[in-house]
Amino acid sequence: MLVHHRRLDRWLQPGGHVEPGDNNVIETARREVREETGLELDTSSNVSLVGADVHAIPASGEEPRHLHHDLTFGFTASVDAAEPCGSERAIWCAIDQLDSYGVDEPLRASLERTLSPSPSSPPDLL
Repeated sequence: MLVHHRRLDRWLQPGGHVEPGDNNVIETARREVREETGLELDTSSNVSLVGADVHAIPASGEEPRHLHHDLTFGFTASVDAAEPCGSERAIWCAIDQLDSYGVDEPLRASLERTLSPSPSSPPDLL
């Protein structure tokens, strides 16, 4: 699932910020997916952390330069991937179409870990 970020004019994974009332990052991720795509995620399937990326955000207005921490989780949607997702700015993207959407390296690495996990060792997140 990719979401078009209007301000950056890029396709990214659904996501957002932890809000003061959020109790944990997995529920935050579920909320963000629901808000950005209209999708409900399967709560009965296992959720795993498949990526972590830290990158600098340049200063903008009164906000100083700061580090942004992206955590990527592997979820299962509660619908068939062929169904529309309920948002005009979100799409299902086949793995072989990632280049046409300009998907960045951290997301590609997360997808690779999701699709071929090693049961004998934890994923290399750094």
